[in-house]
Amino acid sequence: MTERSLVHLTWTEIRDLDKTNGVLLLPVGAIEQHGPHLPVTTDTLLVTNVLKRAMQLLPLNVPAWRLPAVSYGKSNEHASFPGTISLSAETLMAVLKDIASSLQRAGFRRLAFVNGHGGNAALLEMVVRDIRLDNGLMVFSIQPSFWLEPPFKLSEQEKQFGIHAGDLETSLVLAMQPGFVRMDKRVKYYPDPKFHLPGSSQAWLTSDWSESGVFGDATIATAEKGQALLEHGSERLAKLIIQMSSFEVPRG
Repeated sequence: MTERSLVHLTWTEIRDLDKTNGVLLLPVGAIEQHGPHLPVTTDTLLVTNVLKRAMQLLPLNVPAWRLPAVSYGKSNEHASFPGTISLSAETLMAVLKDIASSLQRAGFRRLAFVNGHGGNAALLEMVVRDIRLDNGLMVFSIQPSFWLEPPFKLSEQEKQFGIHAGDLETSLVLAMQPGFVRMDKRVKYYPDPKFHLPGSSQAWLTSDWSESGVFGDATIATAEKGQALLEHGSERLAKLIIQMSSFEVPRG
């Protein structure tokens, strides 16, 4: 029960689940560059492990099941870095809609996408509404800023510009898979403040602003910070899952 993995059940067990309440959780990650010190699977690794930990914290009477991650995301901002494998917006949306349709046919009523990559955010906000309209599922989109909120102080620079392969992500990988971090290759790099123009949303590519692919300070990352972030984020996520599992749209 603590695993809560839907794909470990048989089709008859899935058929017989009481689906009046309950929510399915689908991690959506990415395979993309994370500087010279982190593996390209970082986003998928982090969101999968945070969700797994959150599911372990749920009371046994909360009906919630996790799905295997969609490991590839919309990562074209990192396209010039080898190892980045990106789906087009159209392909990723089609995949997510097909998954949702399959789950709706099985009788499930609620689905939540747990996003692990900032580049997926706008797409997920669009696709949840399409799914809601197309097949009536109650659909949620949980963004990285929700479960990546640190329980410790960040510098103003890291808060504003540490958005990729910096302190937070490197600390989490150190807590989860320390052997994955190339400690001698960690980078500290912040882009020019013109990277963000207040009042606008600029189309940017990572290579426009960072030769290493890093935005932030990976040199100050620690496993202790990563463990604190994992526990804090998974606790917040578990509380949200409890609410989603019995969420109903008002009628009449």
